[in-house]
Amino acid sequence: MKTERTACSRCSRFLLAFVVLFSARMAAAKESFDIARYVSPPGWHRTQSAKLLMFQISEERNGEAGSGQIRVFPSEPSRGAPAQNFEAAWSKLILAASDEIGQPQQRETEQTPDGWTVNLGTADYSRMGLPSRAILVNATGHGRTMSMVAHVQGQGLLADVEAFFKALDLVAGPVQPPSKSKTSAAVPADEPPPTAPAKTAAGDGGSIGNYVFTPPKGWARADFPDGVSYVSPPNPETGEKCQLTIFPMRAGSGDLLRDAVGAFQGIFKVDPMTHYPYPDPKIAKGTSPFGWEYLVLRKEIGEGTYVGETTAGAIVFVARPGSNVALIVGTSSPFLVSHCFGEMFPDQWPPFFHTLRFKNFREKVSDEAMAARLLGSWTSFGGHALIQYTFDKSGRYASGSAVGYTSRVTRDLVETTTYGFRGDGTWAVRGNTITITEDKDKRSPDVGLFRLEQESEDASSWKERLCILNKYGDICYRREP
Repeated sequence: MKTERTACSRCSRFLLAFVVLFSARMAAAKESFDIARYVSPPGWHRTQSAKLLMFQISEERNGEAGSGQIRVFPSEPSRGAPAQNFEAAWSKLILAASDEIGQPQQRETEQTPDGWTVNLGTADYSRMGLPSRAILVNATGHGRTMSMVAHVQGQGLLADVEAFFKALDLVAGPVQPPSKSKTSAAVPADEPPPTAPAKTAAGDGGSIGNYVFTPPKGWARADFPDGVSYVSPPNPETGEKCQLTIFPMRAGSGDLLRDAVGAFQGIFKVDPMTHYPYPDPKIAKGTSPFGWEYLVLRKEIGEGTYVGETTAGAIVFVARPGSNVALIVGTSSPFLVSHCFGEMFPDQWPPFFHTLRFKNFREKVSDEAMAARLLGSWTSFGGHALIQYTFDKSGRYASGSAVGYTSRVTRDLVETTTYGFRGDGTWAVRGNTITITEDKDKRSPDVGLFRLEQESEDASSWKERLCILNKYGDICYRREP
C-alpha cells in the first residue's frame, strides 16, 4: 500500500481509522446510495434523495453537547488525478459553504486493495463558539470520483463518523438507484407552506439554491416546488408547531422594507404595518459581518375572540446577497407565548440566523471595520438586572453590572438592595464572533455570535442595538448616547 502523509499529531487516532476505508466488511445489512454501500449510524436521522444522502444528530454524549452531519454526494466521472479531485471537492463543498474554514490542516492519502485512491482532509474551526471539525473524504477510481463531508461538534460523535466510513464500500459496477429513506422528514398535509411564485432551486439538507444554513434541532424538512420548509415537533405542553420556509431568490425592489412588506402581504393577506388595537410590528435591519444587508419584520396576526387579540406570530426575513433578494418566513404562536420564536422562551431565530450564508457571496466586512462600529457603551436592561459594556479602540473594554433584590420589611416598607460588579479585559471581533476576555479569568473567554442592528416599530424612528448570542442566551444591548 502506497501511503503519503503529512504531520498530524492532534488527530492521528481519528485519521488512522481511515486506513481500512472501503475495505471492511461488516455483518450488518447495507443499503445503497449511488455506488456506495453503507450502514446508517445508530441514532442519526437520515434523509436520502437521488442527489444527497445525509445523516444528522444533535445530542449529549458523555456529558458533552454535540452535533454532527454527514453528507454523501453522488459519484461523477473523474476529470483529473485523485489529488486534483480532492482539491476541487474541498473548494466546492467546504470553502464555498463556510467562511469559517480554510485549507485542510491535515491530509492523508491511501491506496486500497479495491483500486480506489482515498484522499482524506480535516480542518478544525469554531462554530457558534464551539470547537468543530470538518472532514472531507474523496475517493477516485475506476473512472469515477465520489465525495463525502462530515462536520462534527464534540468528541463523543467522532466515533460514529469513524464507524460509518469504516463500514462504507464502493462498487465499481453500474450506478445503482438509491434506496428510499425510511426516515425522511414530512410535513403534515394540513399544514402546507405558503406558496411563492418562483420555482425552486435544487437543494438538500441544510441548503437550497444559494442558501446555506443549519435548521433548528429536531425540525423536520419537507421539499416543495416553491421552496423547503422545516417544521418543529409539537410542543408537549401546548401542541404548538412552528415553521420556517426558505423560498428561492427573487427580484427585489431596491428597498428591503418594501420587499418584506410586499412578501408579508402576499403570504398572509394582511398589512404588517398596522398598529392599535393590534401589537406594533417590530423591524430590525442591519448588515451581516459577511457583507449582505438584511431586514427582519415580526408581526402578530390573526383575529382572536376579542379586539386586538392575535392567534399567530409571523416573521419575514429578506436579505440582499447580490442582485436578487432572499426570503425566509417563520410562523409560530403569538410571540409572548411561543416556545419557538417567543419572548419568554429561548428564541430559535438568532441561532438559525447566525448559521445563514449565501454561496458565491464574498463581500465580507473587514473585522476592523466591524469592530469600529461596536466602539462605545452598550447597556442591557432586564428585570432587576443591568449589564453594560464599553468597548475601546485599543482592544480593551470596561464592564459594569448590577443586580437588585427586594424584600418586604413591614407591611408598608419594601427594602431594595443593589449589588454592583465591575470587570475589565480585552475584546476582539472575527467574522460574526466577538470574544470578551476578562483580565482576572483569561482562561475562560466569553465567546458569542453578534449582530449589529437598528430596530424600529414604525420604520421612521430607529435605535441601534447590539445582540450577542452566547451560553447565556441572546442578549441585546442599546447604544448609550
